[in-house]
Amino acid sequence: QNRTSMLLRFAGGSRRWLSQLPAVVQMATNGEVEEMEHFGEVRSSMIVNRVQEVQHPVLANTAVVEAAMRKRSAQASAAELSSWLRGPCGLVDDVAAEYAETLTRCGFDSASSIAMLTVDELERRRVRTGHARVMLSRVDELCVGERKKAGGPRMFDYETIVASLSVADAIESVEAAFGKLARGLVDVPIPMHIGVHETELYGPGDVHIKGGYVAGTPTFTVKLACVSFYKNLERGLPPGAGVFVVMDAATGATLGIFQENRFMTDLRTGAAGALAVKYCSRPQDSSVGFVGCGAIARNMARAAKAVKPDFVGVAYAPDDSAAAFASEMQEELGVPFEAVPTAHELCRRSDVVFTQTPGSAVVLESRWLRPHATVIASGSDQPTKQELPVDLIASSTYVADLVKQTSRVGELRAALAAGVVAETDVHAELGEIVNGDKPGRLGDEIVVVDLTGTGAQDAAIGQVAWDKLSKLA
Repeated sequence: QNRTSMLLRFAGGSRRWLSQLPAVVQMATNGEVEEMEHFGEVRSSMIVNRVQEVQHPVLANTAVVEAAMRKRSAQASAAELSSWLRGPCGLVDDVAAEYAETLTRCGFDSASSIAMLTVDELERRRVRTGHARVMLSRVDELCVGERKKAGGPRMFDYETIVASLSVADAIESVEAAFGKLARGLVDVPIPMHIGVHETELYGPGDVHIKGGYVAGTPTFTVKLACVSFYKNLERGLPPGAGVFVVMDAATGATLGIFQENRFMTDLRTGAAGALAVKYCSRPQDSSVGFVGCGAIARNMARAAKAVKPDFVGVAYAPDDSAAAFASEMQEELGVPFEAVPTAHELCRRSDVVFTQTPGSAVVLESRWLRPHATVIASGSDQPTKQELPVDLIASSTYVADLVKQTSRVGELRAALAAGVVAETDVHAELGEIVNGDKPGRLGDEIVVVDLTGTGAQDAAIGQVAWDKLSKLA
């Protein structure tokens, strides 16, 4: 009788349920969920599962049930509630944070207390009906304190990451991060750069270290990206590598290490490109050009597909890779793609122009562009790089991902150095446009969006990666 009482309390039972123990336990033992509908479908299934667990020889002892009940009754932190709402429940950042605050404020901060709620009770606390049903069905996956007992961070290899993540996974999270960045709710330090000087045995190469924390999210991220190790080609290795380290925002502990080799960096860059198209191009713009046809261009094409499903692609690359890129993207995305012989022709035919080259030289001229073109540049991420002519920055509506970065390492840097613009000439940061504080464009003018890559994006894709891959066995 004592074990059965504990079992029912473990299942989230109330005094009314305890008064009906004999009938409830008999029905649960027989698996008669349908006969227990007046207890609610979710709770009834839960009781059946617990009774059957206790009848198992290994579990049929008071100590096991007490331990399980303690775990189920353990109080979750706001970060753990938010992680559960984002992960198993699949809710977006802002909604998860709102519900976590509501649950904490009302004292429903353990699996057993949440299980005692009904859909109606959650609705009265401003939880949407569908969300309430999901929360009650996934309450057993609320993990409290388990990370403190972990033996160390989880390791995720490149193949697992590539198989599990896509640009589409990143767009919503990166959009929310940009919005918070513009409101001062993201801590993003200035990137650190390490230059690996070329000698007979080592280098050349560049190392970029970025990171950030988006307020209210369960994790923060530090990223190390190695690029331009061109001698690797002679060794049969890719010219770049990279690691994301995702940390617990509640404890500071390392949760996961992602050997992503710049794949996650390219995904979050592609997500920013999607936002630039979404907010800064015109609705009727349909032709999208890609200057440079490497890994980033592929993610930019996937990003364009996410916001302009019926676009027509045009591709150009100085290294003659455009034809293969166009063929591959046409097959993957199901939209027409054509390779052209010059950047001039590409600009003449494109409403939106993505540039993603090594940044060693200017890749287009202002006079080549259509008068309403949106130019999205992502190739300049250090002071030695430049893709766009300074007169284009001066004559366009200029949008930065983060002015304090683009003024130091982006396209804005060269224009400031040439004296053709001042920082006061910047129209907006991308987050201000996402939030609706400023428009993406003023009319049919040329718009330039300068993407240097922010720690906010790294934090966003780090959270997405942890939410998805931490569930893998």
